[in-house]
Amino acid sequence: MSHSLFILAGEASGDYHGARLALALRQRQPDIALAGMGGHWMREAGVEVIHDVTALAAVGITEVLGILRRINRVFHAMIAELERRHPDAVVLIDYPAFNLRFARWAHERGVRVVYYICPQVWAWHQSRVTKIRRYTDKRLVILPFEPAFYARHGVEATFVGHPLLDSLATYRQDRRFAADLGLPADTFILGLLPGSRKSEVHRLLPAMLGAADRIARELGNVTVATAPAPSLGPDEYSAWARRASLPLHILPGKARELMAASDLLLIASGTATLEAGIIGTPMIVTYKVAPFTAFLAWLLVRGVRHISLANLVAGREIVPELLQGKATPRRIARKAIKLIRSGGLEQMGRELVAEVRPRLGEPGAAGRAADEVLALLRRDG
Repeated sequence: MSHSLFILAGEASGDYHGARLALALRQRQPDIALAGMGGHWMREAGVEVIHDVTALAAVGITEVLGILRRINRVFHAMIAELERRHPDAVVLIDYPAFNLRFARWAHERGVRVVYYICPQVWAWHQSRVTKIRRYTDKRLVILPFEPAFYARHGVEATFVGHPLLDSLATYRQDRRFAADLGLPADTFILGLLPGSRKSEVHRLLPAMLGAADRIARELGNVTVATAPAPSLGPDEYSAWARRASLPLHILPGKARELMAASDLLLIASGTATLEAGIIGTPMIVTYKVAPFTAFLAWLLVRGVRHISLANLVAGREIVPELLQGKATPRRIARKAIKLIRSGGLEQMGRELVAEVRPRLGEPGAAGRAADEVLALLRRDG
């Protein structure tokens, strides 16, 4: 029996994971009809992309307000498509502000809802657990501590493993990646990864470039490189080298290769910190949001001591986090120089290898998620 699904992703990482899920679904049921909200990756995987997620990219509360009308238009357009097509189920991928609202509309119209990569309600907005329990039929989580969290709130969630284990299977910190990127392997390689959104780059890149300049002047023989995300076009990153006071290698779309090639990363908090942790590359995590967003986060966050996923998975601080007012060129550089001179980078790398990848389950997360989705469809006819 053929089935139809909506898959909704609201940002670049969700688009990628949605594509992996789509491919796994098609392997198991080639005639399944897939449509929804995504981007380049989902389109390449054969999903009919009704709305492109690049129109929705934002971070933080005040940043979202800037595109609220656009988000609202897309939301109502997707609801209209839901009512017109009435798919057998909706698969939501992260992006909770949009997707939990959509879950309610789908649920009220009798469409089954699967949440794959549930939002990080254990960190903040725990009130959303009630909505997840009420409006979703199945919860699929990718971090090992999440099922226990949901169980404490009376919600069943299934750990399927982390999808990054598949996409990063061939990546380890290794100098051969430097040669592949055309970077001098006989220097200290400092990688700068300021995020995938314009607002992140605007806030973090100047501090990272300033820190890189201080590190290079203090230590010498340092190669600095950055890998703009695919969501950032050439018109946005072509000026980065002009802002830098030292040579800057720009490697578009090569973030993972740069992670593996680098001796140290200055990196924006987000999924990239978990990628670097899996690869085993030492990092200093930075982040800044608008002051009002930071204030609301301070009010809403409960019981979370770390922000980076690498530290959260390890259950302790392995990598340093410099956030908001602490994310300055001077403080970042001072922390980096201390780690380099003390041998702390080598220790950090060993701890990441030992404590991050092994806790994320086995490869094959997208396949296990696809099995769960199809089981739900077959169970209910």
